[in-house]
Amino acid sequence: MQHHSHFTRAIRKGGTLVVLLLIVLSAPTRIFGEAQTFKDTNGHWAGSYISWAIDQKLAKGYSDGSFKPNNLVNEAEFLAMLLRTYRLANESPSASDVWSKPYYDYANSHGWPLISGQSNQDLRRGQAALLLASAATGSSFTETSAIGWLLNEKISSGRTSPTVAGFVPNGKLTRAEALTFFYNLKQHSNELSDKKIVRSADSLGNIVLNDTLDKLQKTQGKPKRIDPSEYSFSWHVYYDDDYRHYMMFGVHNARVVALFSNSGSDWTSSSGITIGQTLAAAKKLAKNTSSAEKKDDYYTYTSGTERVTLFFDKHDADRVAGMLTMHQTIAKPTKSAYTTKLESAFEQQLFDLANAERAVRDIPLLQWDKLAAAAAHGHSADMSKRDFFDHINPDGTSPFARMKAKGVKYHSAAENIAAGYQGSIHAHYGWLNSKSGHRETLLDSKLKKLGTGVAVGGSYQVYYTQNFYTP
Repeated sequence: MQHHSHFTRAIRKGGTLVVLLLIVLSAPTRIFGEAQTFKDTNGHWAGSYISWAIDQKLAKGYSDGSFKPNNLVNEAEFLAMLLRTYRLANESPSASDVWSKPYYDYANSHGWPLISGQSNQDLRRGQAALLLASAATGSSFTETSAIGWLLNEKISSGRTSPTVAGFVPNGKLTRAEALTFFYNLKQHSNELSDKKIVRSADSLGNIVLNDTLDKLQKTQGKPKRIDPSEYSFSWHVYYDDDYRHYMMFGVHNARVVALFSNSGSDWTSSSGITIGQTLAAAKKLAKNTSSAEKKDDYYTYTSGTERVTLFFDKHDADRVAGMLTMHQTIAKPTKSAYTTKLESAFEQQLFDLANAERAVRDIPLLQWDKLAAAAAHGHSADMSKRDFFDHINPDGTSPFARMKAKGVKYHSAAENIAAGYQGSIHAHYGWLNSKSGHRETLLDSKLKKLGTGVAVGGSYQVYYTQNFYTP
């Protein structure tokens, strides 16, 4: 495994080189207010529920005199209304906290299944069912079993029929539907369970190993793309627009067999190991481990049937910066996987990983640049074919000359190269932990564009190149 000292150059400005409504069984027996006080609730199917909710101070109307019953609800709003229904949680966060923090603190302290802190994401009905059933009983549910519980307990009769499908799990939740849920749940359970739900496995975005592909898609939606991997599975890649929730789910035979992310808010660990804690603290929390091994950039061990890899940041007190867990039986790369299709996957992943790293560190994101990518791929292919490892090729051509030849016009530019790492994730953390400038380049806020290139073959099996520049 090799990473090479970065190669960088700055040129002075002017240089030439650069988304059917809820069917309810009954209405509230007491009307607590006049829903007609809102201009858009007169005759609405949920008018009495809205009146109840206003009386209970669960929700408010808008300054224009409307209630907007059909507006969608996000997780933070749903949590706040649920806890207000039961007069739980401190509603006076400190000035330095976001308004939803007390609700998330309460939910997290009870082990409720959340959407990994994605408070602004519209809540699906299935996710709402999972939260309601979990909060009411203090038990673990799957989304399907939670919907079944709501139907069996007559808290809901579904949106179109009293079945799981008729519940419409993937439908977005409206304000009117949410308030109806809360009224019916309060009639069913006068108190929420105070039991903490103990998770038996590490989860990423509420997905655990062995979950079905169907559950993954229902929970996370459609992936940004599906990549081949160096293992016997494909990566289903997810991230929001700013890469703060970058997640990769390995899928084989319609089952989740691997999980990876550098986002601390997306991981829920049964052991207590989290992103951001020191490796020393994480090692103390790891139980029943075997085959433990520490390398330059990661610590890996087997626990039960899982192989866990903790990538750490040597420049930040060996804090855990990324976590990878997979079935032990598929934890080794397969030689037949190293094809040109894998090259392309690695190239996209290297770009994603760079931005995911920058996002969690509040560093401006990089833009993809096809010209820089062409130069990067060409150099990796050249190193593989001519069996050398250097920024300067055997012909004496520099990274800057290669970028210029591909049409890149830059004010400043830099190149990272690596070789011998089994995959993009390992190569990324190799650069992050480098003491020879790679890290500085990777996290340089002044660099604006990135193109990546990967080639398989040669003495080191895989060669990686990143070409950064600022126009």
